[in-house]
Amino acid sequence: MYMKYLYTFIILSILIMSGCSNNGSENNLKQENEQLKQENAKLLVDKEELELDLKIASLEASRKNDQLTSEMSSLQIENERQKEIISRYQNVLGSSISGNRTIADTLSIFSPDQLKKDNQIADLIVSDVKTETINDATAYFIKFAGEFEVTGSIIRRESDYFFIVNENLETMPHTLWQFENGNIYFDISNEEDLKKSLGDKLDALPEDGQLDIVGVFKNYSYNEVPESDSLPSFAEFVRLISEN
Repeated sequence: MYMKYLYTFIILSILIMSGCSNNGSENNLKQENEQLKQENAKLLVDKEELELDLKIASLEASRKNDQLTSEMSSLQIENERQKEIISRYQNVLGSSISGNRTIADTLSIFSPDQLKKDNQIADLIVSDVKTETINDATAYFIKFAGEFEVTGSIIRRESDYFFIVNENLETMPHTLWQFENGNIYFDISNEEDLKKSLGDKLDALPEDGQLDIVGVFKNYSYNEVPESDSLPSFAEFVRLISEN
C-alpha cells in the first residue's frame, strides 16, 4: 500500500514539473513574439524614413537639375546676346572711321553725364541738358533739336503708341546701354498726327501689335530717371517714308 502511494506521488510530481516547464516555454515564446513585433515595428519605421529620405533626395536632385537647366538656358541666351553685341561692334569697326571721329561718334553713342549744350550727336544738336537728384541718384533730361529718319516698329499699348528702333541705331543719339541691348524706345508725343498719316491701320493694330515703318521724327527728348518708368523718352512724328 505504501509503495502504491509512493508511485502516485512520483507521477504527480512529474506531471506538475512538466506543467511548470510548459508554462515557462509559453512565457518565453510570448516574450520572443513581443520582441519580434517590436523589432518589426521599428523596421517599418526605418523603412518609411528611408523612403522619405529617398523622396527628398529625388526632389532635391530634380530641383538642382531644373536649376542647372535654367542656368544653362540663361547662359545660352546671354551668349547669343553677346554675339549680337560683338557683331554690331564688328560692323562698325569694319567701316571707315574718318578724321577725328571715334567709334562712339560713329555709333552716335553719348554719355549723359558728359553731354553739354550744342554738342552734336548724329545729325542732332543738344538744345538742353538738365539733371536732378532722384532716389539718391542723378536723373538726366536731355533735349535734341533736329529731324532724324529711323526704321522701326510702332507698338500699341492700350490707347498709347510708342516706337522701337531696333536697327541702324546710329541714325539717332543713344546710350551704350541702348546699343548693347540693341534697341531704342520712345513715346510718340503727337499721336494725332501719327493717326492722320496712318489712318485705319493704327485703329486696326491689336494690343501689343506692331506696325513696321520708316519714319521721320524730331525733337527727341532723352529722359533717364533711376528706378522709374514714369517718364519715358519721347519724340514728335513728322512724316511717314514707307510702311511694311
